Amino acid sequence: MAAKYHIGKFTFDTYEEYAKGISDLRKITKITQEVDIYHPDAALRIYHLIRERQIRFYTKIGRQFFLDIADIVAEHTQVAVEEEWQAIVKESKTKPMRSRQPKAVETDRGKKVLGTICLLAALCCFGWYFWSDYTNRQGRAVNDYLKQLKESPQELVEMVSNDIFFETDAPELVAERGYEELELTQEAPDILPEFQPILQENSDFAGWIKIPGTQIDYPVMITRSEPDYYLNRSFDGKEDINGTLFMDARTDLIRPSTNTIVYGHNMKSGKMFGGLKKYLDETYWRSHKQISFDTIYGKGTYEIFAVCLGQVYYQDQDGFRYYNFIEADTEESYQEFLHNIKQLSVFVDQELPEYGEELLTLSTCNNYVEGGRLFLVAKKCRDAA
Repeated sequence: MAAKYHIGKFTFDTYEEYAKGISDLRKITKITQEVDIYHPDAALRIYHLIRERQIRFYTKIGRQFFLDIADIVAEHTQVAVEEEWQAIVKESKTKPMRSRQPKAVETDRGKKVLGTICLLAALCCFGWYFWSDYTNRQGRAVNDYLKQLKESPQELVEMVSNDIFFETDAPELVAERGYEELELTQEAPDILPEFQPILQENSDFAGWIKIPGTQIDYPVMITRSEPDYYLNRSFDGKEDINGTLFMDARTDLIRPSTNTIVYGHNMKSGKMFGGLKKYLDETYWRSHKQISFDTIYGKGTYEIFAVCLGQVYYQDQDGFRYYNFIEADTEESYQEFLHNIKQLSVFVDQELPEYGEELLTLSTCNNYVEGGRLFLVAKKCRDAA
């Protein structure tokens, strides 16, 4: 579905129409700043200038302004007629009709308030659009830069393991970040060469995910002390409405968890996990089942076996919390998870993973219910283990 552009209560299908709407809005703002449009003579003069096309508008915003001006002219004309009639009635000593002037004044005040609200809303939308466009361009630039680093690591020097660095040189940061003792005492594998330069840029970097044939081709982050730090931040930590994909903070990178969960925004632009909603079409799912997901320590290829709709529950609510399945201590807990996945699935393969196979879950928002979630569950291909 094509993107819609909004200015206050007005919606435009294309950017060209939206730009014309902004032009009309600026013209209206200038008129209202320079002229008291609620003065009868001023309103009548503006009305005729628009009718004679000496003032031109090109969108529904301009048409609405013209209708408002016409209403003001009509209101004042009606008031003048009623005042004249009252004078006639008074002369004939009959009971005068109730003047509609107070109602007209009240209407004028209401229109002023409404006009101010619409103008503020329009300016907010205008600023929001350009801020979104700016952050989107910044995000693309950062992502392109990271891809270049990943594709040409031989041009940069090697770096030491991120975990070893924090353990030996900054133990106080280890405590702040909440690193599990297990990860610090285990001997970490070598970091993949292509990811070493990216880690030099940001030590929160945990891996890279790509789904061929889709927009999804992004870095994945992990922050243990502040799990959703990258929810509304770009790779470099700057504010970004798109956010950055990030792992569940409970994930063990060195000794891979049973289930690795990656979260991302469902953006209308399709960025981040905005494209996952396409998986609600079975044909699309079957033609885009493979995921390439490499952590800083190892490569992995996964196959999506279930497309599911779930939700986030409050603490006092009963329900299956798919987002709490990280480690399967027993085969029974593993099979219980798969059973619940089948219950929530929109589509699911007949052949399910076996106990011991690593899983990957991609999770994003979906408004089919309050707190709704769309999530895909994939299993690691054996030849990639």
